[in-house]
Amino acid sequence: MIPEGKYVDVADSFRFHYYDEGEGDVVVFLHGSGTGASGHTNFKNNFSALRDAGFRVILPDLPGYGFSSKPDDVIYSLDYFNEKIIQFLDSLGINKFSLIGNSLGGALSIGLGLKYPDRVQKLILMAPGGIEERKAYDSMPGIKKLLTDFLGGDMDQSKIEGLLELFPFDASIVNEEMIQERMQILPLMNTQVMATMDIPNMENDLHLLNQPTLAFWGVNDQFIPVSGAMKIGNGCPNAQVMLFSQCGHWVMIEREKIFNEACINFLLT
Repeated sequence: MIPEGKYVDVADSFRFHYYDEGEGDVVVFLHGSGTGASGHTNFKNNFSALRDAGFRVILPDLPGYGFSSKPDDVIYSLDYFNEKIIQFLDSLGINKFSLIGNSLGGALSIGLGLKYPDRVQKLILMAPGGIEERKAYDSMPGIKKLLTDFLGGDMDQSKIEGLLELFPFDASIVNEEMIQERMQILPLMNTQVMATMDIPNMENDLHLLNQPTLAFWGVNDQFIPVSGAMKIGNGCPNAQVMLFSQCGHWVMIEREKIFNEACINFLLT
């Protein structure tokens, strides 16, 4: 089961659920979208490694996910997500920070890096969204199944399991613990977040992203086109890109040891 962390209230009676551990330079994890998604389900195998390496690690559940608030009367746009994230970090007294974001969280990280260049110090991105037109994402097998199953209603454990098996290259890594963690969050979710999600294509702004950037991509990703890796490499002026064969959308899980070591080394230099 997902352990309960801390809570903090920000504007508009919004409540964030989050974990906050360690001391040192601040690293904020921003998780991806998906049925039953939360900070813990995405990053439980990475959070402690960075904490033990000497960082203060902050892991929130994004608006609409996990144990954080899920308003059903807002548009879940890039600006809405990032306004709430900044309110959250301000409430904790955090001014400067690095970001680790995958998928949706990667898109939000790019947006924050562009809007707050004096606050965001480094970026670590895993198959980030926000650098293609919407139709490119909607054509991906994983996104098709996610939207069809979740927005169609009647999600159950068999559908959750079928969806999760599309995330990694090797579906056998999807275990009962992963499934039950998603099932724990599922009853708390509503369709508003995925029905109204509006993330723009920021490809043409990547040249303005001056922070040191490290990107990871699995070449067998079924959710985010791997062509985005070249867009990051060509567009960002200070980027490194790591590609992994026989790896899907969950680089931080499928290549946990390499991922953790690369992130720590990148953040320390």
